Amino acid sequence: MKRILLVNPWIEDVSAYDYWLKPLGLLYIASALKHLGIEPVLIDCLDRYDLELASFGARRGDRHFGTGKFLEEEIAKPHSIASIPRKFKRFGFPEEVLRRKLRGSGSVDGVFVTSMMTYWHYGVSDTIRVIREEKSGIPILLGGVYATLLPDHARQYSGADFVCPGTGMKPLEKALAYLGIDSTLQFDWFEDLDPDYSIYESPRYAVVITSLGCPFRCTYCASSFLWNGFFSRDSVRTAEYIEFLIETKHLSDVVFFDDAILVGNGFKELMREIQNRRIGTRFHLPNGVHARFLDMETAGLMFENNFKTIKIGLETSDPALQNATGGKVSSRDFYQAIQNLSEAGFTSREVSAYIMMNLPGQSEKDILNSLEVCEELGVNPSVNEFTPIPGTAQWKDLVDRGMF
Repeated sequence: MKRILLVNPWIEDVSAYDYWLKPLGLLYIASALKHLGIEPVLIDCLDRYDLELASFGARRGDRHFGTGKFLEEEIAKPHSIASIPRKFKRFGFPEEVLRRKLRGSGSVDGVFVTSMMTYWHYGVSDTIRVIREEKSGIPILLGGVYATLLPDHARQYSGADFVCPGTGMKPLEKALAYLGIDSTLQFDWFEDLDPDYSIYESPRYAVVITSLGCPFRCTYCASSFLWNGFFSRDSVRTAEYIEFLIETKHLSDVVFFDDAILVGNGFKELMREIQNRRIGTRFHLPNGVHARFLDMETAGLMFENNFKTIKIGLETSDPALQNATGGKVSSRDFYQAIQNLSEAGFTSREVSAYIMMNLPGQSEKDILNSLEVCEELGVNPSVNEFTPIPGTAQWKDLVDRGMF
């Protein structure tokens, strides 16, 4: 039987936090490989619950609902950020733990490495360096968000033998073809497969998705670029899988990582299905739901199903900037959504709003106004600094204007 090693790499940055980070793409690939008769082996460098960390004397506990701090180690700064007065760190497994796991993974036919943020590429290349040293002669292939948004950069700097840009199962098809493995993926992966959490010995939480992509085209977001459409999964299948995870893994928390979970009727159908099955756990929505779709019925279903984290994407309270960046939200939508959540029984302990800072064309006054709106409504603001993402409209505009 063919064997493929799947690796979720280190994060290397000035800061990082396990805010329910799971390599969902790799877990779907693990399911697809099993479907094809190929054995997957996973090494997740960001798994804080890995049993080997306890024996290493380096395991970190939980903070809120399964989130927590990664193990960290200060490392040398890359030349590109040498002038920034912050410590640069590696987050995740100690290097010796990664090397042990690579040595213990046995013979494999290839190594698939995933990637997340483009600015985390240092962790990707550093992980690949160690894999190369421990798995000499084995092809290393790179996929994920960084590989998709900056494929040429990944080919030049990651150290991978082959870069597989794309989403869904297209990168897997390219990867298997590169390895000379004749496998045809004749199935609807999003409907037919579930992310394979059996690989984890003791997860405290699971991340799931009920949809792919987003119908909006926000100028700062890459979702529509990555998925080119919006697709929802059957609600009964999703509820069945959540029930299975809770029964087999005894999870305390289930986290939805959709980009547009409230679009359409799928979320309401899922909530009713969860109620009918009497699934008891805590649920979380950390990805910034669309305020315009958060009606009273939705708010009530969330409260009845024990949602503990609801983040709403306000981004800016300036009507002109709201329209200029895609028109996904208006202040009226936001006010109504907060009112619905409040009437359903939620408080500021569960509800917060994302606010962007340093958007092109944004004023200091707008940021302060957005904070005041949150204070007025009793909502915790979660301020995020704007980061230009390759492929987005704002990235292209900034490049055209010679900003970088």
